[in-house]
Amino acid sequence: MDNDHKSTMKSISRLITQSSHSFFSAFLDDSKVKNEKSKAREEILKELQLAAAQKSLVVLQIKESPTDQKFEAASGWIVSKNITDSIMLRSQEDTQQIRMIPVDHIKRISRLGISDKRQIK
Repeated sequence: MDNDHKSTMKSISRLITQSSHSFFSAFLDDSKVKNEKSKAREEILKELQLAAAQKSLVVLQIKESPTDQKFEAASGWIVSKNITDSIMLRSQEDTQQIRMIPVDHIKRISRLGISDKRQIK
């Protein structure tokens, strides 16, 4: 009986150790993912600020949610100078149309400055 008690205690302590180790590991990985997302958002904000300051034509890849497989492309000029949570984009096709896009939905940005020789059709 004494031997069974020791083996049971060993298995319980091993289970607790493994579960606490996996919990701590998941906690650290979650922080890493959040940091990567935060860095990506900061990079997009910098690109948007630069495009707004240079009055560049931008093409944005937009996803409504991170799990969506489909994305939408929008092109135009950024109207607002101060960019925080969303941008206002004047459409390339219809210059009277302004669209508000949350920054969190933007996955990629390409920009074409005024001084570039290339033409977009």
